[in-house]
Amino acid sequence: MRSILVVNPKGGCGKTTIATNLATYYAVWGMSTALVDLDPQQSSMEWLRVRPKDENPIQGFNGLKGKIFPHADTERVIYDCPARTDSKKVARLIELVDVVIIPVMPSAIDMRVAASFVADIVGKVKESNGKAIMGVVANRAQKNYHSYKALNKFLKALDVPFVGALRNSQNYIKAADTGIGIFEVPLSEAKPDMKEWEPILNWVEGKRVLQAKIAKK
Repeated sequence: MRSILVVNPKGGCGKTTIATNLATYYAVWGMSTALVDLDPQQSSMEWLRVRPKDENPIQGFNGLKGKIFPHADTERVIYDCPARTDSKKVARLIELVDVVIIPVMPSAIDMRVAASFVADIVGKVKESNGKAIMGVVANRAQKNYHSYKALNKFLKALDVPFVGALRNSQNYIKAADTGIGIFEVPLSEAKPDMKEWEPILNWVEGKRVLQAKIAKK
């Protein structure tokens, strides 16, 4: 079982977007997948409630209600962490996972918040789980914008892997509204979005990923 934590103390940076789309990627490939929602707003669980019954199944757990019990054959567990998570809780979560993803928006405010958090979490990873890998994903990024270049420079200064960037695409909004992920949108509509996930998935899995299987609509 491989576990992935999506975390950033700032709200609105795309944690649920990344968590739900990761879950659908694995589900599309037929992998038994669990999505654990640790946010009081329960956005991931709301997304699962509207998920069409004919899409590949994803186990959903309200992580605020105590222990979770995924199926014995579960291959991937994804934790959607809330905003304002304190460092002690993050340290405990890091002990449970193999991968830590930090979504960051390419804005001055987000980068300032992320700077201290990333510095702190680097230490937490080393203390709590030296085997876990950590990387940053830029969300709603436009590569030709000055803010994107500033974010890239900022991450290099922190010596933290910048593993990928997701553009500001309406496909994510449309998918979220209907309980699906970007990998379940027709290829003709979402190919550029899917392409942006390749380096992220390669990093998470530590290997070259296969081309995403697209549900035929």
